[in-house]
Amino acid sequence: MVTRLVRLGVTLVALLWALPVAAQTTQANDDEPGRPYSRWSLGLLSGAHEVERKGYAAGMELSVRIRKGLHIVVEGGTLSDVVTGRRIDEVQTFVRYVENAYEVPASGEIDGPAWFAMGGFKLIPDGARPGESAGVRPYAILTAGIARVEYKPEFIVDGTSVSGAGLFQYGVSLGRDLLGTTNRFAYSGGVGVIFGDRWYLDLGARVTRIHSTDHPTTVKRLVIGMGRRF
Repeated sequence: MVTRLVRLGVTLVALLWALPVAAQTTQANDDEPGRPYSRWSLGLLSGAHEVERKGYAAGMELSVRIRKGLHIVVEGGTLSDVVTGRRIDEVQTFVRYVENAYEVPASGEIDGPAWFAMGGFKLIPDGARPGESAGVRPYAILTAGIARVEYKPEFIVDGTSVSGAGLFQYGVSLGRDLLGTTNRFAYSGGVGVIFGDRWYLDLGARVTRIHSTDHPTTVKRLVIGMGRRF
């Protein structure tokens, strides 16, 4: 896994390094160099996502056109909660253990916010040149990168709030699948529609897969964004 992350990091750096070069070489590929297509776009993304529970998503996307219909894209953002049902069940298993072993009331919950950074490709028609109506443009996107997930369990035992690490006094030791921060390989794919010319509206759906500890996490995302073509 470490080797894979290192290779992925090198790939992302190479993509970022290639962006200015790609922007310069694209001009030679335009049919009418005097009236070039927009080569850069920068957008802000928001929306909702769902794993076991629903949450919000926010982020940013940068893309550069390298040839007709093909863009290199880099995106990053946050997901409010990527905890799976299996992790929620594990927490409840420990709660029942404490209740039975120590004969005290107990409850527990877990949150799992995540950050992600990915790079890849977007297939989208070029649309209009600057100053012309771009209309409606469908797109497909595929990216891969790293997700940083932080699991934050919290328990209440006999009326007292106890952190995940604090459960050790009750004979419970949580693993990295329920406690702490971890960096994992992730990839994402989706489709959407762009409305507008220089300023645009982005509506789409994406699925992100995080190879999290113990078992993978699948995040279904609805994307609502806006941005500008340069």
